[in-house]
This record gives sequence, C-alpha cells and structure tokens, in this order.
Amino acid sequence: MSAGLTHDRMLDALEAQVGLVRFALDRAELDTAVDSCPGWSVRDLVLHLGAVNWWGGENVRAGDPGQRARGMGAIRDSAPPADDGAAALERWYAGLADEMLRTFGAADPAAPVWTFAGPGRADYWLRRQLHETAIHRWDLEHALGGEDATTPLPEDVAVDTVDEFCTEMYPRMSAGLPPLAGSIRLRAQLHPPERLSDGAAPVGSRAPGPDLEWTLPGPDGAGSVAVTGPPETLALLLWGRVGADEPGLEISGDRAALDAALEAGLSV
Repeated sequence: MSAGLTHDRMLDALEAQVGLVRFALDRAELDTAVDSCPGWSVRDLVLHLGAVNWWGGENVRAGDPGQRARGMGAIRDSAPPADDGAAALERWYAGLADEMLRTFGAADPAAPVWTFAGPGRADYWLRRQLHETAIHRWDLEHALGGEDATTPLPEDVAVDTVDEFCTEMYPRMSAGLPPLAGSIRLRAQLHPPERLSDGAAPVGSRAPGPDLEWTLPGPDGAGSVAVTGPPETLALLLWGRVGADEPGLEISGDRAALDAALEAGLSV
C-alpha cells in the first residue's frame, strides 16, 4: 500500500504523460507493430488511448454514478484516415487529451461518478487515466525506439501504478483470469531521495511512504513468491510488459507459481 498521489500531482503527471505521447507521435510510422500489445500498430494504440482518455473524462462530465458513459466507438471513428499521417493523428489525440485534462482540472475530485467498482469519485478517473496513459506511453516509445527510448516513470507515480493495479484493477480483473497457484508478494525498492532545489519538486508531490508492499493472494495453504524491485519495473511486470528476468528484479520463493501467473497474464 502506498500513501497515494495528491490530486495536483496526478493532474501534473497525466499532463506530462500526454505530452510524451504527443512527442513520440512526431516521429512515428503509424504502421509500426507494437509488440507489447500483440496485433496492434502504433495507429491502433493511439486510437485506443485517445478514445479511452476521452471516455475517462466523459464519465466525469456525465456525473451519473449509476451508468457508464457511452460513445467510445464514435470517438474512434472520428480519427483521421491512416493516410493523413502522424501529424493528423497527433492533432486528433491532442484535442481529446486536452479535453480530458480540462475536465479533470475543473471537476470537484469528490463529485459522484460511475466507476468500474460502482458509484465513486471523479478523481478515480484521473488516477485511472494517469496509469492507462503511462503504460501505453511506454508501449508507444518502446515500439518506436526500443527499451532505450522509453522515458523513466517518476518513482512516486510508478509506486501508485503498482498500488492501483493491486488494490483496484487486479481484484476486478481476477474473476476473468486463471486462479493463482500461490500468492505473489511485491515490494518496491526506491532510489535514495534526491535533494532538489526549491521549486524543483513536481507539483503536489510527496514521499510515497515506507510501507511499499502488496500481495496478490493465492489459495489458502498455497506457497508464495516474493518479487522485489524498482516500482516502474514492478508496474511493467504486472501489466505484462516485461518478464520475471528483467534486470533489477529479485525473486524468492515459488518461482514456478510466478511464471505460471505471468504466462497466463495478470490482466485482461
């Protein structure tokens, strides 16, 4: 569990991730395959992300805690033809992302909305879109330039990516996944804190907290495996972007249970 991100920090971090997506599109070949999203091209990825970013904001604009927003198909259909190139797609994505950011910036964080977990708060969607955008930004950069081209995710954001996966997303998705053979215990290792000059810290940032451990529970009486590593690497592992042999990860316990879980996938 982590201390969580403030509203201002989430908004600032989401704006940064959107900017990185737009920057990557400047040099993109839209038919490039996205290996981390099998079957998708760069264009497919951006169509998905643009529609999902819009939808997150639309759930807040609708303000109906009893019903999810509709219209993602129409948003995808509004994208420019592939032949118009990357610049046109970047403009389309920028318009949707800017609308999302304006919505989250203006909304009361506690306003009632529909969420995947039922009636909830507007800031649920700010958090969800931050981590959705961060993972797909990684997908985009990785597809276009390989691992060395990916932008490091700030540590406090990466900690919250892991926290959201373990406390919000996996409990919802697990009903559609094979049961775990054993519990998976995760522990984030942080870098020593940097001393920043006044005003250099990200807007709304705060220390993630000391208790950076999470558990994906397996059956009663089953074994367990412990995975320790940098929070971004843990986040990418959970979302199926890297494997258990990724540098920086330390694994102890029932490695076979971890390998089986990763082979089956921890997300849908």
